Amino acid sequence: LSSFLVYRVLHTQHDARLDTVLSTVGGAFGFWAVSFAWGWVVSLPHTLAACIAPGLHPAFGSALDFAGLAIFMAGLVTETAADLQKWKFKQDPDSRGKFCDVGVWQMSQHPNWFGNLLIWTGILVLNARTLLAGGPLYLLAAASSPIFSAALFYGQATGAMTNTVELANAKYGQDSRYQEYLRTTPLVIPSFGSISKAMFGGQDV
Repeated sequence: LSSFLVYRVLHTQHDARLDTVLSTVGGAFGFWAVSFAWGWVVSLPHTLAACIAPGLHPAFGSALDFAGLAIFMAGLVTETAADLQKWKFKQDPDSRGKFCDVGVWQMSQHPNWFGNLLIWTGILVLNARTLLAGGPLYLLAAASSPIFSAALFYGQATGAMTNTVELANAKYGQDSRYQEYLRTTPLVIPSFGSISKAMFGGQDV
């Protein structure tokens, strides 16, 4: 995923969502400060578990371990699919000037963020027994990873933190299909109906 993001930046040369933010020293500092905080907090399920003495690590194989692995894999597949589907959509000349509502983008307005949230939730669950071996505070601290990510994603998705919403409205605001998409599609975390719509087609319920 990192290599894909690097390739996308090199290909497009810039990210319009960051043009305003990075145009000032204060904006750039705030962006990189939040990025640093996100990177540190989001990795806590793994880094805190690594701090537990090896002798206290329970053997892999419990139902919770497999549940965490399944959540992680679901997140990885979702985020990868979201990035690739949107990239392919944007490269299609027939899609010029249109918003992306294909594939997993039917189940959420930001399925890539939802996938990332699943990834780190899965890592938290996968490390839960090891974290508990170190004490409940380890697990509570590690739980801040998906909580912080969810707050960050919803802050961006609602326009409270970035100009993402403003840019999207400027591009597609006059499109009635886009307005319907906003009205019927969950912001980040999909509903059962939107998942069904993405997988099987038809109307959201």
